[in-house]
Amino acid sequence: MYKGDSHVHSKFSADSREELENIFERAVELGLDEITITDHMDFADDEKDDLFVFDVEEYCRTLYAYRQKYKNKLNIKVGVEVGIQPHLYGRYEPILKAGCWDFIIGSSHSVDHIDVGHNEIYLKYKTKDEVHRRYFETILENLDIYDDISVYGHLDFIRRYGGGVHKDHKIIDLELHKDLIDKILKKLIEKNIGIELNTSGIRYGVNDFHPCREIVLRYKELGGKIITIGSDAHKAEDIAKDFDKAKKLLKDLGFKQFCTFTNRKVEFKEL
Repeated sequence: MYKGDSHVHSKFSADSREELENIFERAVELGLDEITITDHMDFADDEKDDLFVFDVEEYCRTLYAYRQKYKNKLNIKVGVEVGIQPHLYGRYEPILKAGCWDFIIGSSHSVDHIDVGHNEIYLKYKTKDEVHRRYFETILENLDIYDDISVYGHLDFIRRYGGGVHKDHKIIDLELHKDLIDKILKKLIEKNIGIELNTSGIRYGVNDFHPCREIVLRYKELGGKIITIGSDAHKAEDIAKDFDKAKKLLKDLGFKQFCTFTNRKVEFKEL
Protein backbone atom coordinates (compact mmCIF):
# COMPACT_ATOMS: atom_id res chain seq x y z
CA MET A 1 0.00 0.00 0.00
CA TYR A 2 1.40 3.35 -1.07
CA LYS A 3 2.05 5.83 1.75
CA GLY A 4 2.42 9.56 1.23
CA ASP A 5 1.70 12.81 3.07
CA SER A 6 0.79 15.66 0.71
CA HIS A 7 0.69 18.59 3.14
CA VAL A 8 3.70 19.26 5.36
CA HIS A 9 5.30 22.52 6.57
CA SER A 10 8.91 23.27 7.48
CA LYS A 11 10.84 26.26 8.80
CA PHE A 12 10.32 27.91 5.40
CA SER A 13 6.82 28.64 6.75
CA ALA A 14 6.55 31.51 9.22
CA ASP A 15 4.52 29.34 11.60
CA SER A 16 6.94 26.41 11.75
CA ARG A 17 10.42 25.89 13.14
CA GLU A 18 10.84 22.34 11.90
CA GLU A 19 14.06 21.41 10.14
CA LEU A 20 13.68 19.62 6.82
CA GLU A 21 16.11 16.94 7.92
CA ASN A 22 13.84 16.07 10.86
CA ILE A 23 10.85 15.88 8.54
CA PHE A 24 12.51 13.52 6.11
CA GLU A 25 13.95 11.30 8.82
CA ARG A 26 10.52 11.03 10.42
CA ALA A 27 8.97 10.15 7.05
CA VAL A 28 11.54 7.39 6.55
CA GLU A 29 10.92 6.13 10.09
CA LEU A 30 7.18 5.93 9.31
CA GLY A 31 7.85 4.01 6.12
CA LEU A 32 6.40 6.65 3.82
CA ASP A 33 6.99 6.29 0.09
CA GLU A 34 6.76 10.03 -0.49
CA ILE A 35 6.30 13.35 1.23
CA THR A 36 5.33 16.73 -0.20
CA ILE A 37 6.62 19.89 1.45
CA THR A 38 4.00 22.62 1.06
CA ASP A 39 5.20 25.71 2.85
CA HIS A 40 3.01 28.78 3.21
CA MET A 41 2.96 31.59 0.65
CA ASP A 42 0.30 33.99 1.92
CA PHE A 43 0.61 37.50 0.51
CA ALA A 44 -0.69 40.49 2.45
CA ASP A 45 -2.52 43.37 0.81
CA ASP A 46 0.61 45.49 1.22
CA GLU A 47 3.97 43.88 0.42
CA LYS A 48 5.56 45.47 3.48
CA ASP A 49 3.21 43.38 5.64
CA ASP A 50 4.14 40.07 4.02
CA LEU A 51 4.97 37.47 6.67
CA PHE A 52 4.16 34.08 5.16
CA VAL A 53 6.55 34.26 2.21
CA PHE A 54 9.81 32.62 1.21
CA ASP A 55 12.40 32.79 -1.55
CA VAL A 56 11.12 30.36 -4.19
CA GLU A 57 14.52 29.77 -5.79
CA GLU A 58 16.19 29.01 -2.46
CA TYR A 59 13.28 26.81 -1.41
CA CYS A 60 13.27 24.72 -4.57
CA ARG A 61 17.06 24.47 -4.66
CA THR A 62 17.09 23.24 -1.05
CA LEU A 63 14.38 20.64 -1.66
CA TYR A 64 16.08 19.41 -4.84
CA ALA A 65 19.26 18.83 -2.84
CA TYR A 66 17.35 16.81 -0.24
CA ARG A 67 15.60 14.90 -3.01
CA GLN A 68 18.97 13.78 -4.28
CA LYS A 69 20.20 12.94 -0.77
CA TYR A 70 17.16 10.76 0.00
CA LYS A 71 16.62 9.33 -3.48
CA ASN A 72 17.03 5.74 -2.28
CA LYS A 73 14.87 6.20 0.81
CA LEU A 74 12.06 8.64 0.10
CA ASN A 75 10.41 10.43 -2.82
CA ILE A 76 10.45 14.15 -1.95
CA LYS A 77 7.93 16.36 -3.77
CA VAL A 78 8.13 20.14 -4.05
CA GLY A 79 4.88 21.86 -3.20
CA VAL A 80 3.45 25.10 -1.89
CA GLU A 81 0.33 26.19 -0.04
CA VAL A 82 -0.92 29.55 -1.30
CA GLY A 83 -3.42 31.52 0.77
CA ILE A 84 -5.41 32.79 -2.15
CA GLN A 85 -7.71 35.81 -2.22
CA PRO A 86 -9.56 37.16 -5.27
CA HIS A 87 -7.85 40.55 -5.33
CA LEU A 88 -4.32 39.10 -5.05
CA TYR A 89 -4.17 36.96 -8.20
CA GLY A 90 -1.78 39.41 -9.87
CA ARG A 91 0.78 38.83 -7.14
CA TYR A 92 0.27 35.08 -7.08
CA GLU A 93 0.35 34.50 -10.83
CA PRO A 94 4.17 34.32 -11.21
CA ILE A 95 4.38 32.01 -8.18
CA LEU A 96 1.69 29.71 -9.54
CA LYS A 97 3.34 29.57 -12.95
CA ALA A 98 6.82 28.78 -11.62
CA GLY A 99 8.08 25.56 -13.15
CA CYS A 100 9.44 23.92 -10.01
CA TRP A 101 6.21 22.72 -8.41
CA ASP A 102 4.92 19.18 -8.18
CA PHE A 103 1.85 20.26 -6.26
CA ILE A 104 -0.03 23.46 -5.36
CA ILE A 105 -2.61 23.73 -2.59
CA GLY A 106 -4.93 26.71 -2.82
CA SER A 107 -6.37 27.59 0.58
CA SER A 108 -8.64 30.26 2.03
CA HIS A 109 -7.08 31.68 5.18
CA SER A 110 -8.59 35.15 4.80
CA VAL A 111 -11.97 36.61 3.87
CA ASP A 112 -12.45 40.20 2.70
CA HIS A 113 -8.87 41.11 3.71
CA ILE A 114 -9.34 39.64 7.22
CA ASP A 115 -7.50 36.58 8.56
CA VAL A 116 -10.17 34.11 9.67
CA GLY A 117 -8.25 33.55 12.90
CA HIS A 118 -9.04 37.12 13.95
CA ASN A 119 -12.34 37.93 15.61
CA GLU A 120 -12.91 41.00 13.41
CA ILE A 121 -14.55 38.81 10.79
CA TYR A 122 -17.03 37.37 13.30
CA LEU A 123 -17.91 40.85 14.50
CA LYS A 124 -18.29 42.12 10.92
CA TYR A 125 -20.72 39.43 9.82
CA LYS A 126 -22.46 39.10 13.21
CA THR A 127 -23.80 35.54 13.08
CA LYS A 128 -21.94 32.28 12.69
CA ASP A 129 -24.00 31.35 9.63
CA GLU A 130 -23.18 34.68 7.96
CA VAL A 131 -19.46 34.12 8.55
CA HIS A 132 -19.60 30.58 7.20
CA ARG A 133 -21.55 31.67 4.13
CA ARG A 134 -19.15 34.49 3.35
CA TYR A 135 -16.26 32.04 3.68
CA PHE A 136 -17.81 29.69 1.12
CA GLU A 137 -18.68 32.62 -1.15
CA THR A 138 -15.02 33.63 -1.10
CA ILE A 139 -13.94 30.13 -2.12
CA LEU A 140 -16.30 30.31 -5.09
CA GLU A 141 -14.94 33.75 -6.02
CA ASN A 142 -11.41 32.37 -5.89
CA LEU A 143 -12.38 29.48 -8.17
CA ASP A 144 -13.63 31.95 -10.76
CA ILE A 145 -10.11 33.38 -10.94
CA TYR A 146 -7.60 30.69 -9.99
CA ASP A 147 -7.23 27.87 -12.52
CA ASP A 148 -3.70 26.76 -11.68
CA ILE A 149 -3.99 25.03 -8.30
CA SER A 150 -3.91 21.25 -7.82
CA VAL A 151 -6.38 20.96 -4.94
CA TYR A 152 -8.35 23.25 -2.67
CA GLY A 153 -7.12 22.92 0.90
CA HIS A 154 -9.22 22.20 4.01
CA LEU A 155 -12.52 23.36 2.49
CA ASP A 156 -14.30 23.96 5.82
CA PHE A 157 -11.28 25.46 7.59
CA ILE A 158 -13.48 28.32 8.85
CA ARG A 159 -14.99 26.13 11.56
CA ARG A 160 -11.65 25.94 13.35
CA TYR A 161 -12.03 29.57 14.43
CA GLY A 162 -14.60 31.85 16.03
CA GLY A 163 -14.75 30.39 19.52
CA GLY A 164 -14.18 33.82 21.02
CA VAL A 165 -17.51 34.97 19.59
CA HIS A 166 -19.65 31.93 18.76
CA LYS A 167 -19.75 28.87 21.02
CA ASP A 168 -21.01 26.59 18.23
CA HIS A 169 -18.58 27.84 15.57
CA LYS A 170 -17.37 24.29 14.81
CA ILE A 171 -20.80 23.27 13.51
CA ILE A 172 -21.59 24.25 9.93
CA ASP A 173 -25.24 24.22 8.88
CA LEU A 174 -24.65 22.12 5.78
CA GLU A 175 -28.30 22.23 4.72
CA LEU A 176 -28.37 26.03 4.90
CA HIS A 177 -25.23 26.29 2.74
CA LYS A 178 -25.90 23.27 0.52
CA ASP A 179 -26.45 25.33 -2.64
CA LEU A 180 -23.16 27.15 -2.21
CA ILE A 181 -21.17 24.06 -1.27
CA ASP A 182 -22.56 22.25 -4.32
CA LYS A 183 -21.51 25.15 -6.56
CA ILE A 184 -17.99 24.94 -5.13
CA LEU A 185 -17.71 21.19 -5.61
CA LYS A 186 -19.12 21.32 -9.14
CA LYS A 187 -16.71 24.13 -10.06
CA LEU A 188 -13.77 22.15 -8.68
CA ILE A 189 -14.77 19.11 -10.72
CA GLU A 190 -15.31 21.22 -13.83
CA LYS A 191 -11.83 22.72 -13.50
CA ASN A 192 -10.21 19.37 -12.69
CA ILE A 193 -9.10 20.71 -9.31
CA GLY A 194 -9.22 18.24 -6.44
CA ILE A 195 -9.83 18.53 -2.73
CA GLU A 196 -7.71 17.37 0.16
CA LEU A 197 -8.70 15.33 3.18
CA ASN A 198 -6.81 17.27 5.84
CA THR A 199 -6.38 15.44 9.15
CA SER A 200 -5.29 18.45 11.21
CA GLY A 201 -8.80 19.22 12.44
CA ILE A 202 -8.57 16.26 14.77
CA ARG A 203 -5.42 17.70 16.37
CA TYR A 204 -6.72 21.27 16.53
CA GLY A 205 -9.91 20.62 18.46
CA VAL A 206 -12.44 20.37 15.65
CA ASN A 207 -12.39 16.61 16.21
CA ASP A 208 -13.03 15.96 12.54
CA PHE A 209 -11.30 16.12 9.19
CA HIS A 210 -11.31 19.14 6.89
CA PRO A 211 -13.64 18.94 5.11
CA CYS A 212 -16.16 16.92 7.09
CA ARG A 213 -17.49 13.54 6.01
CA GLU A 214 -20.66 15.03 4.50
CA ILE A 215 -18.77 17.34 2.16
CA VAL A 216 -16.38 14.58 1.06
CA LEU A 217 -19.35 12.31 0.35
CA ARG A 218 -21.11 15.03 -1.64
CA TYR A 219 -17.93 15.56 -3.67
CA LYS A 220 -17.97 11.87 -4.57
CA GLU A 221 -21.71 11.90 -5.37
CA LEU A 222 -21.12 14.75 -7.81
CA GLY A 223 -18.37 12.78 -9.57
CA GLY A 224 -15.27 14.07 -7.79
CA LYS A 225 -12.30 11.72 -7.90
CA ILE A 226 -9.19 13.80 -7.13
CA ILE A 227 -8.52 13.71 -3.39
CA THR A 228 -5.21 13.96 -1.57
CA ILE A 229 -4.47 13.18 2.07
CA GLY A 230 -2.46 15.66 4.12
CA SER A 231 -1.54 16.03 7.76
CA ASP A 232 -0.89 19.79 7.58
CA ALA A 233 1.97 19.01 9.95
CA HIS A 234 4.07 21.90 11.24
CA LYS A 235 6.12 19.53 13.42
CA ALA A 236 7.77 16.28 12.36
CA GLU A 237 5.88 14.36 15.03
CA ASP A 238 2.55 15.12 13.30
CA ILE A 239 3.47 13.75 9.87
CA ALA A 240 0.86 11.26 8.60
CA LYS A 241 -1.08 11.63 11.87
CA ASP A 242 -4.51 9.93 11.76
CA PHE A 243 -3.98 8.67 8.20
CA ASP A 244 -5.38 5.26 9.12
CA LYS A 245 -8.67 6.96 10.03
CA ALA A 246 -8.57 9.10 6.88
CA LYS A 247 -8.10 6.12 4.59
CA LYS A 248 -10.84 4.20 6.36
CA LEU A 249 -13.22 7.12 5.86
CA LEU A 250 -12.46 7.28 2.15
CA LYS A 251 -13.01 3.55 1.79
CA ASP A 252 -16.27 3.76 3.75
CA LEU A 253 -17.47 6.49 1.37
CA GLY A 254 -16.69 4.34 -1.66
CA PHE A 255 -13.36 5.75 -2.79
CA LYS A 256 -10.95 3.16 -4.17
CA GLN A 257 -8.01 5.52 -4.67
CA PHE A 258 -6.36 8.65 -3.33
CA CYS A 259 -4.07 11.00 -5.24
CA THR A 260 -0.57 12.39 -5.28
CA PHE A 261 1.01 14.80 -7.78
CA THR A 262 4.25 14.90 -9.76
CA ASN A 263 5.11 17.86 -12.00
CA ARG A 264 1.52 19.13 -11.48
CA LYS A 265 0.04 15.91 -12.88
CA VAL A 266 -2.30 13.78 -10.81
CA GLU A 267 -1.43 10.18 -9.96
CA PHE A 268 -3.96 7.71 -8.52
CA LYS A 269 -2.87 5.32 -5.77
CA GLU A 270 -4.81 2.41 -4.31
CA LEU A 271 -6.12 3.01 -0.80
